[in-house]
Amino acid sequence: MKSQQYKGKFIVLEGIDGSGISTQSQELKRILESEFASKAILTKEPSTGPVGVTIRQVLSRRISGIEDNCLALLFAADRVDHNLNTIIPALQQGKHVICDRYLWSSIAYQGRTEDIDWLEQINRYGYKPDLTIFIKVRPDTSLERITTSRLKTEIFEERDILQQVYDNYIKLFKKWQDLGEQVIVIDGEQTSEEVTAEIRKEIRGFLNR
Repeated sequence: MKSQQYKGKFIVLEGIDGSGISTQSQELKRILESEFASKAILTKEPSTGPVGVTIRQVLSRRISGIEDNCLALLFAADRVDHNLNTIIPALQQGKHVICDRYLWSSIAYQGRTEDIDWLEQINRYGYKPDLTIFIKVRPDTSLERITTSRLKTEIFEERDILQQVYDNYIKLFKKWQDLGEQVIVIDGEQTSEEVTAEIRKEIRGFLNR
């Protein structure tokens, strides 16, 4: 993956469905702006670009007949488009970019059916995060949260699938940690307020380094 030093930092939140990453992404933006007086934007993947919109329709079953390898290529294409049109321009302007899901999500979910080396290869043009925050929750906790908060679930939100995805996330965290990448893990089984407090502490240390 590509990397370059910008004043703005690229921070990604990752985790299985129901881990609270959307809520914590919003909290992190608030923390950066109110407590660190930093400019920050919040984005997510799939993006709101043309490829991202198509992916969302596949995930919600409004489009059918897309093979897993084709979906993986769509995610990779959306990531390049997202990088060029949203993430990198904001970093160049000195803004911090918070992304709700990124590369790990592609590998964790699509790695169930596709070769992980191939997934990494097709995503090699993606911009490397400066920090990845992994919010860790057990699949049972995830499924409980999903089924009590949503009227319908996406195609990945089933118990056996969530377990495989969870296992892939654990492997990714250990791999990136061993490679010396900036990664931290947060216990997502805590209350939302406790998770936010831990992220605040970690971000303070990250920005001061």
